[in-house]
Amino acid sequence: MLALINSVQEGLSTRRDLQEIFDLVGDSLRDTFNAQVVMISQYDPARRQVFHHYAIENGQHLHLPDWLPVDSSRAEIIRTRKPFMINLSDIQRAVDEKRMKVIPGTQLPKTWLGVPMVVGGTARGVVSLQNLDIENAFSQSDIDLLMTLTSSMTLSLENARLFARTERLLSRLESEMLIARKTQRSILPQRIPHHPGYQFGTFIMPARAVGGDFYDFIPLDPDHMGIVIGDVSDKGLPAALFMALTFSLLRAESERSSDPAEILDHVNRALLKMNASGMFVTLLYGVLDYRTGIIQYARAGHLLPVLLNAQGVAMPLRMEEGQPLGIFNKVSLDVQEIVLVPGGNALFFTDGLSEAFNDKGVQFGVDRIAETLNTHRNESSPTICRKMYETVKSYSQSAPNQDDFAVVSVKRTPVLSRPEDLSKPMYW
Repeated sequence: MLALINSVQEGLSTRRDLQEIFDLVGDSLRDTFNAQVVMISQYDPARRQVFHHYAIENGQHLHLPDWLPVDSSRAEIIRTRKPFMINLSDIQRAVDEKRMKVIPGTQLPKTWLGVPMVVGGTARGVVSLQNLDIENAFSQSDIDLLMTLTSSMTLSLENARLFARTERLLSRLESEMLIARKTQRSILPQRIPHHPGYQFGTFIMPARAVGGDFYDFIPLDPDHMGIVIGDVSDKGLPAALFMALTFSLLRAESERSSDPAEILDHVNRALLKMNASGMFVTLLYGVLDYRTGIIQYARAGHLLPVLLNAQGVAMPLRMEEGQPLGIFNKVSLDVQEIVLVPGGNALFFTDGLSEAFNDKGVQFGVDRIAETLNTHRNESSPTICRKMYETVKSYSQSAPNQDDFAVVSVKRTPVLSRPEDLSKPMYW
């Protein structure tokens, strides 16, 4: 008996498909007990019906595709959660009183034994054996063994059901996150700007399926371009939703004003009214004057850009207090102006670049950003952005994708931009 139990349990441990579990146990019961009929039936309390997942009589599998009304014997087992056995006279009486039906093409048994499939104190089904030849065909030891095997099967079925449910949920979540990812990607600019004497490039990679880092290019007039980079305080879907809200507000406010500080102040007020989650966003909004290379920007708690002159030297930048948006009623903004000279490079980025750390816990840092920018300063802006990501990814090999990552490269050249600079933005 112990060997049989161990054999069945070992087989159950390797199976996740529900029907495979029914078949394994049903075949084992058929070979073990003095029964010509074995049935494994699921019970639906809402409909008071049963579905026979496994049914065999004299070696022939019965195909029973429909849910059927629960008979009196199985109903008694469901109610009491105890084994129940009856002989031919009681079976015949139940059939005559229409409390039990005989499946067409099958014989009326001399002995019918059923035991409950119990999950969490509730009977979810019945395993039944039928002997067609003799009454009282099953002993107490048979009943005990059947209860043990049924208990093992029921546990495996519940595990398989939970496993299948988890797989379905994960599949649905994966599908929904894929839609969210595509939606977020569609919000970002579909093409980078193209203007004589300038190159633009971008690269963005969320730490999860979606993220809170973002950028934007907002044409203001023929001579001015708005440049935005932002970082929401969280990651994942909550950050993505807050990012979409901020992105829309920036676009709307840019229709009303070209002053970076005024735009961010209005966005802050709107976020305070709509920010029930307590999230915030750091932002840098700059306005590039194509004619002079001057970038006037307002910084709301965001990281300073890195600015290189024509010789690749990092230029010192002034910095005053700048507070994130979505927290303070009266937000302090750092308003500054930089000049992008011909041959110069400006890199705007989020902390997924500067704060990425290696296996020793050392951050990538602004100095390495400047060094990397200088190394690739003669390459195109899209290439600079890609090199930034590749360099920091190599730096933090032991812990990749620590945070959302976004960079925007703006490069001023003394010659017309090459056609390759019309490339689409680089997304994850």
